[in-house]
Amino acid sequence: MPAAKAPAETAAIMWKPILVRALIAVIFGLTTVFLQEPGLGVLKYGLAAYFVFSGSGLWEYLRRDPVPERMRGPLSIAAAVLMLGAIALLFAGSVFVAGIIAAAALIGSGAAELVAWAQHRKAFVPARDQLYTGLVGALSGVGLLLFLNLDAHGLLGIVGGGAIVIAVVLAISGFGFRHDAGPAARAGEGPRAPRS
Repeated sequence: MPAAKAPAETAAIMWKPILVRALIAVIFGLTTVFLQEPGLGVLKYGLAAYFVFSGSGLWEYLRRDPVPERMRGPLSIAAAVLMLGAIALLFAGSVFVAGIIAAAALIGSGAAELVAWAQHRKAFVPARDQLYTGLVGALSGVGLLLFLNLDAHGLLGIVGGGAIVIAVVLAISGFGFRHDAGPAARAGEGPRAPRS
């Protein structure tokens, strides 16, 4: 959550991709709450889907013009780690292996987001979100490693709980940036096209 107000031009471009990431996280997090007895298939395909959508959302975020060039490197690594984790999960033959793969993906992507935060938090206000998303993601991965003896429901609960925290943080941030953008956000004005 940004402690300082972002420039209106930056806020007008960044609030939507931030809220998209929040939406992805809250959908996954709430889904895990309602799953009663998920098996290995639900665990690995559910986590894989979450990683794919999260990686895609992060990719769309980092491609926006205001994101500093040097910040795109660590964020690209975070997105790539999630995508690789999603692919590896498809081949997991047990809940234990799926937990290890998911933990590695979450810790790796979280660490990359923390690098982005550490390097750019002063110059780019939205980068301050990476402290929370990176930390919660990495801690979720550590939680998986600490409780690998849990069943699929327990492992999904750990990741889903982290996802809900991330969703809340990003929702606060995204709506805050929408407010900072002022009329440009409400009218849909301002440059929004991502850099390719």
